[in-house]
Amino acid sequence: MIYSTKDLLKKGETEYSIRGKVIDSSLFLIERGIYSDKEKPLINEAYISIKYPNAIFTSLSAFYIYNLTDQIPEYFYIATEQHSFPIRRKDISQSYQDKTFFSIGKTTIEYDGEQIIIYDLERLLIELIRLKEKYSPELYYEVVSSFRKIKSKLDFYKINEYAKAFKNGNSLLQKIKDVI
Repeated sequence: MIYSTKDLLKKGETEYSIRGKVIDSSLFLIERGIYSDKEKPLINEAYISIKYPNAIFTSLSAFYIYNLTDQIPEYFYIATEQHSFPIRRKDISQSYQDKTFFSIGKTTIEYDGEQIIIYDLERLLIELIRLKEKYSPELYYEVVSSFRKIKSKLDFYKINEYAKAFKNGNSLLQKIKDVI
């Protein structure tokens, strides 16, 4: 598992005990403030969520995590607030969102035994419709088809509320009704 210093301190560790565990190799320092119980941890969604706590998984990464597509993302697709510092990593595709609707639908889920920050399904449906041109037709129709299969799990009240935050909210709602 991957831990931040903050997580370890919440679990009752102290700065001193953390250093001791690193020395006796029961905990490994990955980089400043991030630790793992494995010497060479996998750079995964949990690592990204801990390293960049103000980022939210979105787009193809989120579709894959929620099993809406079987297309494995080439990058970790994350959203950050507009005017955030750019994340300069080759394995991350960062998009900037207006702060008025950035945190709408933000949630934390358990994925592969770790906690990650991601948009909920309702927000992802809005993102899919809103940014349709960004996706290949094959991916778009695959994800729409997946949403149709789980539409009984969707909270349409949330979708209505979320859509109101966007300037073209009414047309978004109409497109969602047409698609789903």
